[in-house]
Amino acid sequence: TYDRWIILAIVLVGGWFLFRPLFAFSVYYRGLSFEHMLELKTAEHYYRKAIGIDAKVPEAWIGLGELNMMSARADHSTYQRAVDTLETGVGFNPRNGPLAFDLCRTYYEIGRDYEKARDACELSTRNDPANGFTWDYAGWANLRIGDRKAALDYWREAVKRGHTPAEEAIKRY
Repeated sequence: TYDRWIILAIVLVGGWFLFRPLFAFSVYYRGLSFEHMLELKTAEHYYRKAIGIDAKVPEAWIGLGELNMMSARADHSTYQRAVDTLETGVGFNPRNGPLAFDLCRTYYEIGRDYEKARDACELSTRNDPANGFTWDYAGWANLRIGDRKAALDYWREAVKRGHTPAEEAIKRY
């Protein structure tokens, strides 16, 4: 009978490591449900819990980062928390395009830190080259830095990916 307990323990421990990403995604999805019900504190709780289960599930970082971004728009003192959340998420998920794009948006829209925004956008374009918005933001960040040529190059790439609003920026600048 002791072998059954040993087998059970092995199955439980092995299952935890094997299915941890699935558990984390399930907890993230619960947080997303609460976010849709505008229960933001509860959503934040579940996003943090999902990250605690498996930090390599980028959706939880995106959810928590976007909640922090919303807060930082209203209360700029929380800007650094949004940046820290997204930077840490990118550290655990360096190949995730949407997470890097959220970091780019946070730097650009809230922090007005255009050099860091450009760097985050460049990471996002490498990870998710089909996202025309990323190329567009990279163009605007380069323009704000003063690199018009790079901005035009990024906007041309955005247009190639179907992001037609970048055509207006090309004509204007």
